[in-house]
Amino acid sequence: MKKLLPARLKQLLWFIFKAPQRKFVGFDTLATEVKAYVSLAAKSNKLKPVSICTGLKNRSQNYLDYVLKSISVAEHSELIELCVFDCGSDDMPDLVVEIRKIWKGSLIFQSVPGVFSRSHTFNKAVELSTNDIIFICDADISLPADIVKRINKNVTDKAAWFPIINSIEKDGTEKPFRSGAGIFASLKESFVKAGLYDESFKTWGHEDWLLYFEFYKNDIAALRTFEPGIKHHWHPSLKPEDFKPLF
Repeated sequence: MKKLLPARLKQLLWFIFKAPQRKFVGFDTLATEVKAYVSLAAKSNKLKPVSICTGLKNRSQNYLDYVLKSISVAEHSELIELCVFDCGSDDMPDLVVEIRKIWKGSLIFQSVPGVFSRSHTFNKAVELSTNDIIFICDADISLPADIVKRINKNVTDKAAWFPIINSIEKDGTEKPFRSGAGIFASLKESFVKAGLYDESFKTWGHEDWLLYFEFYKNDIAALRTFEPGIKHHWHPSLKPEDFKPLF
């Protein structure tokens, strides 16, 4: 029977009945999504400033090569604020100087020596931000020229945006990274309402999806769209050997 269904219908049925938020939060998430889409349809087209937030520990060159170089040619770059929280990187003599060689716009940078955990460093990066809209972005990410428009298009007080980005493999091939939810945009107040990243997670994994579900629990839909223009560049895996996915 499944083989006879059109692909789009199968995708729709999967979304309605099998999407992870149905299992982990409940079917009332469908109502949350309806409210989110209504809010997106009703919102103004006026672009608002965006804080691009990144946590770092010895990923300085990646940040310069990917995030910085891509946003340095972004449209509406005057609306971008960079918020970087560094855990005492020692892979570059003066990262701020190197950032300033590429990026002339707004920058908030703080470095505090410590052990890196993604949850903690990204919470601190968001804490630095001064705009209503935040975008969580790893150091290994290249962004499309219209990233400010894309973020604005998908964020309201009822909608957070968790794009399905493209992963560039070691051999240079690309494929959608459906299992990850670590890149997202939302209102800063929505992120706070959802409880921030859970800092009890000290190693790689799980904090992204648990935050995704917390948005739903607070009546904010975590909407997903395929975004091949947002690219994660290959690096050796940080995944623990005993890592078990949630689903």
